[in-house]
Amino acid sequence: MSKGRVWNKGKRNGGGGPAPGTGYKEKLAASQPETHKVEVIDLSNPINQVKRMNRETWVERQARVNREQK
Repeated sequence: MSKGRVWNKGKRNGGGGPAPGTGYKEKLAASQPETHKVEVIDLSNPINQVKRMNRETWVERQARVNREQK
């Protein structure tokens, strides 16, 4: 059998590889958006605000008790 007639072409016997245009660099270049949108964050929304935590309403958990096995 010649090199080009192998049914399972791979790296070592002369063929295979990705189809043209499907390589990593081509996919990366195609997926890059050409225009960059700037997202405007609404700071009046309570979800987007960072506030101090109210520590007066915290509940303390009891300490873990290690029981000895008999």
